[in-house]
Amino acid sequence: MIKKVDKMFLKSFLPKSGLQRQLIFYIVFIGVVFLTMAVEMNGFLRGEKIFGILNDLVSPEVSADLVEHILLKVRVMLGNLLLAIGLVMMLFTKRIMFPLERIIEGTRAMSVGDFSTTLPEQSKDELGELARHINELNANEQELILLTKGMADQIRQTLMEGESGTKVAEAVEMIDELEEALAEFGRSFYQC
Repeated sequence: MIKKVDKMFLKSFLPKSGLQRQLIFYIVFIGVVFLTMAVEMNGFLRGEKIFGILNDLVSPEVSADLVEHILLKVRVMLGNLLLAIGLVMMLFTKRIMFPLERIIEGTRAMSVGDFSTTLPEQSKDELGELARHINELNANEQELILLTKGMADQIRQTLMEGESGTKVAEAVEMIDELEEALAEFGRSFYQC
């Protein structure tokens, strides 16, 4: 029972986004690097060579205080640097995630046939460019659907009206036009 509660708590704590999970990994990695640097600095400043030089210059109590003061400054600087890097990484990830989530929602709607959906194209970065291309693709898809429906209606009407000899010839001609229009759409699609 405890393991199940722990897993549920862990799942609610961890972000669902892969980018956010990567961000947490990077921050933890940088924290481990900074911790290692702090430990190394601690070992270096408390080493015999530094203490020996300081003890030759000042009393052992003053040299111990000086080393403690330097170590405190190093820890504070490394902590502030870790905090700043983590904050910048989190803000950058949020800046990416918000438009990306909107793009994902829009493409989900488009994939189920809601072609009235358009994505916001406000940003001038790669995400804005991606949204513009998706909107162009969506517009081309709408155009193709309307063209196909119109041609199908024309073929159906031609086959129902007129003389039987000309019905088939006209229907075949319309199918050829439809095929040509689809080929043109395909070429324009790959140019986007």
